[in-house]
Amino acid sequence: MKAGNFYFPDELLYDTEKHIWIKIEENIITVGITDMGQYVAGKIFQVTSKDVGEKVNSRSNLFTLESAKWIGKFRLPIEGEVIQVNQEVISNPSKINEDPYSAWIVKIKVEKPEGVKERFKDVNQAIPEFQKEASRLVRETSST
Repeated sequence: MKAGNFYFPDELLYDTEKHIWIKIEENIITVGITDMGQYVAGKIFQVTSKDVGEKVNSRSNLFTLESAKWIGKFRLPIEGEVIQVNQEVISNPSKINEDPYSAWIVKIKVEKPEGVKERFKDVNQAIPEFQKEASRLVRETSST
């Protein structure tokens, strides 16, 4: 589905405020940044994340993105254990700018995936918020 010039795959769930996408496969949660999120951040030059084996919860800084104009620390309402870090993205953070939906950042094993699902929006719930923000971004870009 699209909002402005930004794409949002139907099969993912979204945190519209943080521009995060998640994919739930059984009890594994894959986490990444949306197309709009990478655009707002600008060229991403560093990604740091929790290490494999570390426990995470809603107070944990799961990962950090850095661009020339922004540093973002991401906490999510997910409780579990980091089981995989995308080393390709850590080594080459611009992959997020190139293809944000294949450039996932971390995978987390959770006990209750249904509890995670309740805290995120499906594309139909998220798209009105993304459309509103896309309109705002277009206005900001055209006025500068």
